[in-house]
Parts: sequence; C-alpha cells; structure tokens
Amino acid sequence: MKRIKTTQKERDLLNEVKAFYDENCNLCFTRELTNEEKGVMGSLVKKGLVYDSFENETGQGYQRHNYFPSKI
Repeated sequence: MKRIKTTQKERDLLNEVKAFYDENCNLCFTRELTNEEKGVMGSLVKKGLVYDSFENETGQGYQRHNYFPSKI
C-alpha cells in the first residue's frame, strides 16, 4: 500500500476525526472548523483520508459538514 504523506496539522485533525468516530453508533466529526482547519480538512478530503457524508448536500438543508475517517 502506498504511504500518504501528511503534515502534523493534518495528522492532528485526522486523529480528532477518528476520536469522534463510533462505528456502532454512526457518530462523526461535526464541530465548527476554524478557517485554518477548513484548509487542513480540505487537504485530508483531497487525499482521501476523510470524507464528508453531506458533500453536495449543503444548500439542500444541510449547513454543516459530516466528516468520517475513510477506510483505507
């Protein structure tokens, strides 16, 4: 498997997403992000390490994001 390079900020935020996740209860990371964290989260999504289950749903009643760790 190819190793994905990440920054310390990406690792910190990814660990926070993982800590929120509960597969049995389908819980996910939903807290408000700072502007800097939005950029970091965008990078994690682009790298395929997390996904937003509300992607393409904002504007259709969803004003927040719903992040889950990807199963890589």
